[in-house]
Amino acid sequence: MVRKAPQPDLVDLHVHSTASDGVYSPGDVVRRAAEVGLAAIALTDHDTVAGVAEALAAGEACGVEVIPAAEISTEFDDGACHILAYFIDCGNAPLGAVLREARDGRAARNEKILQRLGAAGLALTMDEVAGGVAGGTVTRANLAGAMVRKGYVKTWAEAFEKYLGRGKPAFVPRRRVTPEAAMAAIHGAGGLAALAHPRQLNRGAAETEAWIERLAAAGLDAVETASPDHTANYARRYRACAERLGLLETGGSDWHGRDESGLHLGLGRGSMLVHYERVQKMKDRLAERRSAGEKAGQGHLAVKPGPFPV
Repeated sequence: MVRKAPQPDLVDLHVHSTASDGVYSPGDVVRRAAEVGLAAIALTDHDTVAGVAEALAAGEACGVEVIPAAEISTEFDDGACHILAYFIDCGNAPLGAVLREARDGRAARNEKILQRLGAAGLALTMDEVAGGVAGGTVTRANLAGAMVRKGYVKTWAEAFEKYLGRGKPAFVPRRRVTPEAAMAAIHGAGGLAALAHPRQLNRGAAETEAWIERLAAAGLDAVETASPDHTANYARRYRACAERLGLLETGGSDWHGRDESGLHLGLGRGSMLVHYERVQKMKDRLAERRSAGEKAGQGHLAVKPGPFPV
């Protein structure tokens, strides 16, 4: 049963499709957003924009605004974070290179994970894992799904708890791009850079805020303050940090379309309300940046977002 948006101006700025590790095609994601009653979504597939063109076309047909976006996996000194790229020119070559580098890191890790699973008696082929992936970005979620289909585990969560999670037998760290490189590429493609689900930094409150400050100094534009990962206390803390640093706020469900996750498109666990006002503030920030760039003669800041064909 589809959960309907209780207000007409709600948006979801963090959703996934079969271009990476989501269940539904980019077009079906948009159609479901229309059925829910969302005003806008951002398609944020992992390290790829392969689904953006299809999503934009579906948005035109369904009356849902689709923001060209991606979720880029990055690393820092002793951990990792995800940077959301919004309103990007998906055909920008330097951004494309960063996305390819991130995908290449995933591909190398996936082969090692398959080897470790095989050694544990859980034989899988890459064809079995990647059969439904349309954009070339295979993640651990795809591996978990294949393990469920083969009967090795009962649920996606069990796959992570027993084998794929950090510290488990098949976990393999991988090389990622740095947050600074990702943010520079996003800005070069005319977009805004946001820190996804800051609670997943797995740091204490003070250290998390220190990392947000460091990222802000390096060019971060926004923080995902509304997320199913966040309790009310975490959300308040991240909002206060964003306000103090002059960062925008974004929000999204991190929806992949899996029923067992308990997440609802546009609503998270049922009570997440992200209003279109946040999208408008993002557009206003971009307009200010383009205006400043034009005055300074920096034409690359005036790039308009557009789809990337593959």
